[in-house]
Amino acid sequence: MEIVIRDDIKDVFASVGVNDIASFLENEAIMMLLSKESKYRAEYNQFKEKYNAEFEEFEKKVRESGKEDFEVEDDLMDWEFAFYALKDIEEKKRSLGV
Repeated sequence: MEIVIRDDIKDVFASVGVNDIASFLENEAIMMLLSKESKYRAEYNQFKEKYNAEFEEFEKKVRESGKEDFEVEDDLMDWEFAFYALKDIEEKKRSLGV
């Protein structure tokens, strides 16, 4: 994929010391990925601490209990999202060699 950057934008990059725009963008993409990882890791760990369990173990326990608890169900959905987001981020990091 080729990205076309206007000359005036290239000048802005050069004025702040960025001469290799492709490398800069690669680094920024990695930093964004790591930032997302940090966000989801914090959320994951918050639930792990709250319920004193790993996600998969807690999910199984909730499903097997058959009890309805809206707070727990909401937490489980958020925890699940963070769990799979972290798996996706790990795969992207592996493919990027990060």
